[in-house]
Amino acid sequence: MFEYIRGYIAAIENDEWIVESGPFGFRIKVTPFVSHINLGEEKQLYIRFYFREDGDFFYYGFEDPKERDTFDILCAIKGVGHKTAFKILSRIYWKELADLILTENVDYLSSRTNLAPKTIKRLLLELKPRFGKSDLILSTSLSTSQTWKEVKTALSSLGYTPTEIENVLNNLWSENQDLFNDTESLLKMALSKMGGQK
Repeated sequence: MFEYIRGYIAAIENDEWIVESGPFGFRIKVTPFVSHINLGEEKQLYIRFYFREDGDFFYYGFEDPKERDTFDILCAIKGVGHKTAFKILSRIYWKELADLILTENVDYLSSRTNLAPKTIKRLLLELKPRFGKSDLILSTSLSTSQTWKEVKTALSSLGYTPTEIENVLNNLWSENQDLFNDTESLLKMALSKMGGQK
């Protein structure tokens, strides 16, 4: 099984990158939180791949092996699978997920993932014991989720759609996580990215 791939970025198409390694071009799905990179630059991604009965492959790439470990843990939960696991990690930064699970922040998990309540309960039931004993728990501040919620509420009141809000916040997280320590700074930066008040 492949551990990682290192190659040059030939194309970026929404959540898929084309990574050119040797004579091959691999189409790899990445989350919005992956570090920004320009076309032609070299990148290493830790990978997982799945295939369907019709022979179609799904490659997933991660910047950190612990991010891939989190993906593996999610995939192992009954009823989740690789597509839902990727959806979760595309909407919640992997370092934040453990804190949300351990504090049983159901409302925030539901609003960020749009998963059914039954699936959220299953995540809490199966992930809390594993994260409680895991080194996946990192230094993510619990205030981050509160800041995110406050800015999301403010942007919503200004007329921005949930999709617009999630996109800009995800992009800002990937650029500078320190912004999420202060609601006012994050809101100003989000408005700047989105063109100001509607």
